[in-house]
Amino acid sequence: MLRSLDPNEFDLACIQEPFLNPVNLANASNLKSYWDVLYPTNHHTSPNRTQVIILVNKHLSKNNWHIIPIKSSNIMALEFTGTFGKVRVYNIY
Repeated sequence: MLRSLDPNEFDLACIQEPFLNPVNLANASNLKSYWDVLYPTNHHTSPNRTQVIILVNKHLSKNNWHIIPIKSSNIMALEFTGTFGKVRVYNIY
C-alpha cells in the first residue's frame, strides 16, 4: 500500500498498524525522499507497541504544521496552520 502512495496526489497519510522493523522504525526507507515519517510522542520511550504513524508530504512547509504531543502509542495529532486558519488531524487506533 505505501508504495502506491503518490506524493503528487496526497499530502497526508494516516497509517494504522504499521510494520516496524527490529529497531522499532517503519520500513519507510523508500518513502523518505517524499514523506516525513512521524511517530507518536512517546514512541522511543514507551514499552507499548506503536499502532499509528503519520506521513506528511515533504512539499508541505514545516513552518505550517506541528505535532500535538499526546502520550499514547495509539493516538497522534497534527495541527496545520495557513490562510484557512487551523486544522487538526487525528490518527486514532
